Amino acid sequence: MDEITLLSSALPDAPPPTPETVARARARLTPHEVRRRRHPTWTLIIGASMATTAVITAVALAATLLAPAPPSVLEKPKTGEDLLLELADRVEKLSPGTGAYWRVQGTRVNRYAVGTGPTRYWIAARGEVRQWTPRKPGALYVQETESSGIRPDTPRDEKIWRKQGSPDRWRLPECESSSSLPCPPITLADKRSRREYRIMGDVPDPGLGGLTIAELDALPTDPARLRERLEGYRKAEQKRGIKRSWEEFLGAAVRDMPVIPASPGLRAALLRLYVEQPGAEVAREDSDPLGRPAIAIGTKGADYFQLGTRMVPITREILLDPRTGEGMAERSVTTKAEGGFPKGTAVHYMVIDKMGWTDERPKLPSGCRLKAGVTCR
Repeated sequence: MDEITLLSSALPDAPPPTPETVARARARLTPHEVRRRRHPTWTLIIGASMATTAVITAVALAATLLAPAPPSVLEKPKTGEDLLLELADRVEKLSPGTGAYWRVQGTRVNRYAVGTGPTRYWIAARGEVRQWTPRKPGALYVQETESSGIRPDTPRDEKIWRKQGSPDRWRLPECESSSSLPCPPITLADKRSRREYRIMGDVPDPGLGGLTIAELDALPTDPARLRERLEGYRKAEQKRGIKRSWEEFLGAAVRDMPVIPASPGLRAALLRLYVEQPGAEVAREDSDPLGRPAIAIGTKGADYFQLGTRMVPITREILLDPRTGEGMAERSVTTKAEGGFPKGTAVHYMVIDKMGWTDERPKLPSGCRLKAGVTCR
């Protein structure tokens, strides 16, 4: 089909030319010499070709647009094992940090349920903590703590608190149910406390069964060799009377992972070892208490939290940075609905604001001596 035929077929209702029109056209052509047909130039050839191509393209595009869309392919959701293995692959490519101190800075929040029935709400005691763990053996460890007050936890809690007359002290239900232990009421506090500095010569247990920073640095990053080394530490624990299975030992190591000075290679190896254990499937994409994207790992085993007059089972979760595998937060959440609060309610948590190696040194207040056993404000 040429272009003229295509155009004429596009106008099927146009009337044919009259006999008079045909006669006038023939009269104009008869007295003149028929001109020799000129060869088309490249410009004309290219122009005609482009016109033809445009028509064909338009027809093909129309056919494509009118064709039914292919069925969408649903992406298979990632399992907990997928999330942890992909995280391990990203983490092991990171460079280890350097510095004189491993610094962890965070905010710890302890929550208490007050009130009764539908008017129950949460109050929260917040405190900031900084820990400076020296890399050099024999150097002094410094811990800074500061309370930032006690008050209703969320805007919703504050709204209920105001409706109840904005009380400035609360006596917890667990105190009312027990007269054997001293339990003073909790008092509203908006002011920050003075910062306290504790200086210690012995570095507190950094985790992984009490390993020092030097021992952590010496751990292999190959999962098989790492397991062999950790099994040796676990058996040494048993000789000291600490009885833990391999699964319990590794679970404790993973719970320590958010804050210990572990290299990227060690974090990746720990994640790969953990994937091999029952329970790794519970890892999931989640958000930390500040709303930041995280990978949550719920550790096995349960503890208990007193909610009113009842002991409620809770479990501990750690939340890891999806890029670095470092800790973003840890929290304890209820494992079932209780007292009007849904399953998964956080009863206390810690948000990590800053963590890593640094050459910055702790700044002590004037007159505070950097000496083991000293506590100053």
